[in-house]
Amino acid sequence: MSVPRGFGLNGKSTYKNIVKPQEIWVNFTVNHADTGGLGVTSVKSNGYVEYVMMNTSQTPGSVNGYTNPNPQAGYALIKFKNNFNKFMGLLHWQTNVLTSTSTTSVTQHDAYVITSLGTTTLAQWQAAGLQQGLTPTVGQAFIAITTGSIGGSGTVGIPGVPAISQITVVGDPNQTIANSNIAQNGGALIMVQFGAATNSSTTTIVPTAPADGTIIGMQFEYDGSSVTIDGL
Repeated sequence: MSVPRGFGLNGKSTYKNIVKPQEIWVNFTVNHADTGGLGVTSVKSNGYVEYVMMNTSQTPGSVNGYTNPNPQAGYALIKFKNNFNKFMGLLHWQTNVLTSTSTTSVTQHDAYVITSLGTTTLAQWQAAGLQQGLTPTVGQAFIAITTGSIGGSGTVGIPGVPAISQITVVGDPNQTIANSNIAQNGGALIMVQFGAATNSSTTTIVPTAPADGTIIGMQFEYDGSSVTIDGL
């Protein structure tokens, strides 16, 4: 039996070559048809992000007096409530949108995501491939260990392949850190581009909108200090 590793004193500190590293984590769900008119839903940041705005097919919505400019598909505007000194970098991830959400049988070795528990029992989920020790919940992913019907009325979805192959920063984000002293405009602003190849036979990357339902996660890092040695 494996033993969990503790997060002890050896992992208590992070040492970096900048004076005051500040990280902002945010995730949101892409939905260009959402009636809110922002092109996204479920923005989560513990209150550090003012808004995320993307392309919308609805009447553009607004946040605190700022109306969504409805950028072309493949771009997003992200505004923070805080200002910073320097932009340091960006990490990101995205979920797979399911190509099916109502499958009732599985194929051995294939990946699936639970979309409805139905009347399927714990034993039936485990027989299909759910990891031992987990309580079945919607959203859990597992690898099927058999081929056949799941049993009960539970359903699973088949994960697709994300359309987006890269997320990049547009322009110099250091130029949109503090554009005004007015409270509603004072936070840092950044624009990102989602890119993908137009088809499987080319490597040319073009701006591409993530599929609706895609959850995008981002980690932005800034330096909050004005103390610099060589401009960093």
